[in-house]
Amino acid sequence: MTQPASSPADPAPGDLSRPRHGPLRYLTGALSSGLFAVLSWLVAERLVVYFTLHPPHYSKPVAQSIAVGLKTILIGTSFLAVFSFSLIAVGLCLLLVRALLPSHGRRP
Repeated sequence: MTQPASSPADPAPGDLSRPRHGPLRYLTGALSSGLFAVLSWLVAERLVVYFTLHPPHYSKPVAQSIAVGLKTILIGTSFLAVFSFSLIAVGLCLLLVRALLPSHGRRP
């Protein structure tokens, strides 16, 4: 079988370059990640308030241990989401500032 000839519009295999990400992409990413961080914070805060007002009461020690473990996992995961989204938002904000500053001696 023969391979079809490549058209002049097709880039050469070694010529593929990644598209440049611009400041607008950094801004939208930072804003959306910041929004997710705020939403995660609200969820985490409500979880803490709920589990503070409604502690688990079980007569069996195994059930009590499972309930406390599940509570710890839920609260820990919610605060991990807050930290992750916040760190991503800060990183994208720093990239936005770097992209907006004039580049002296830096190659594109």
